[in-house]
Amino acid sequence: MDKIRYFLKDLKQEINKVSWPNKKLVQKASISVIIFSLFFGIYLWVVDLAFTRIIHFLLSLRGS
Repeated sequence: MDKIRYFLKDLKQEINKVSWPNKKLVQKASISVIIFSLFFGIYLWVVDLAFTRIIHFLLSLRGS
């Protein structure tokens, strides 16, 4: 039981040392993640579309 009490006391001390981000920083980081995710998602969609068309083209050449 002493180990649990020591652990919780130590945990509380460590949490008090954490510097939590303010609201403005969280908003900026969230917007950055959303923009990056959209950009990367669109990029992967375009690459997938290109590879799909290339493969369909190559398969149509083989079938002729």
